Amino acid sequence: MQKQALLLGFIAASIAVTGFAASSYAAREKRAPEQRAEMMIKRMDTNKDNKVSLDEMQARVSTVFTTFDADKNGQVSRDEIKVRREAFRDARKAWREAKNEAGADKDKAMENLHEARPGMFPGLRGKGFARADADKNGSLSLQEVSTVTETMFKRRDKNGDGFIDASDFTKKI
Repeated sequence: MQKQALLLGFIAASIAVTGFAASSYAAREKRAPEQRAEMMIKRMDTNKDNKVSLDEMQARVSTVFTTFDADKNGQVSRDEIKVRREAFRDARKAWREAKNEAGADKDKAMENLHEARPGMFPGLRGKGFARADADKNGSLSLQEVSTVTETMFKRRDKNGDGFIDASDFTKKI
C-alpha cells in the first residue's frame, strides 16, 4: 500500500513538473505571422498611425544600410554583413550570460544587444544577396537595397493601398 502511494505521488509530481516544463517550452515557440507583423509595424511606424508607408520603410532600411556599411564606402559587402551578424551573436551571448550572472550589468548588456541588432536588411540570408546585387559587383549599394525594399513592400501590401498594416497580414490572396 505504501509503495502504491509512493508511486502515485511520484507520478503526480512528474505530471506537475512536465506541465511546468511544457509551458516554458511553449513560451519559446516561434511567433505567429500576425505577431511578427505587429512587431515590424511598431518598429517602422515613425508617425504612429499603425501602418507603414514605403517612405517609412525606405528610411528604416537606409539607416540600417549605414550601420552595415562599416568602411563608409557606400557599398555593403558580404564580409560587412558577416561581421555585423557575428557582433549581434556575441552581444546576444553576453546578454544571456549577464542575465544569469549575479551583479552583472544587465541593462548595459541589453543596450549592447539592441545596438548590435542587424535590423531589416535585404540580402541578409541565403540567395537574397545575389538577387539584390543587380550589378553583380559583389556588394550592395543603397540603390540596390532600396529597389529590393520597394519590391518587398509591394509584395507585403496585399490590398494595394500604399501602406502595410495589420489587414495586409490577415488578407489571403
